[in-house]
Amino acid sequence: MNTEAIAAKLEDHLVVQGRLAADDPAVEQVVDALVGGMGPAIRQAVLEIAEQAASEIGAQLTSGRIDVVLSDGEPTLILRSDVNEQTFSVDDLEARMTVRLPVNLKSALEEAADDAGDSMNSFVIKTLASGATGSRRGRRIRETFNT
Repeated sequence: MNTEAIAAKLEDHLVVQGRLAADDPAVEQVVDALVGGMGPAIRQAVLEIAEQAASEIGAQLTSGRIDVVLSDGEPTLILRSDVNEQTFSVDDLEARMTVRLPVNLKSALEEAADDAGDSMNSFVIKTLASGATGSRRGRRIRETFNT
């Protein structure tokens, strides 16, 4: 979410409206000073709008919640899952599955497993379990929300 652009656009609109009111340099100075002083309040209002949007969307979800996370001062809405993550043990291996994959992917998995200090089997199980239980950082949702 680009809140800086939104705040700057609002400030520009305020300046334009102030200058339309009078073609007087003194009025223009007052408008510029007023808009400049309102900058922090405008940015705070934009952040509150993001928080309110997250709250309203979260209220419409059947499961999960929406968090507002600031990254470099910009808010991002992230869907968090309420689902209790299922744990999988690499000690209880009863099911078997054969997967065909490209040689370069197998090599990348072997290297990643080695870097993680895991066997190839443990690494693949952990990676698949992570994807299957929704423990990703965020996910896209294809729903319509009323705001």
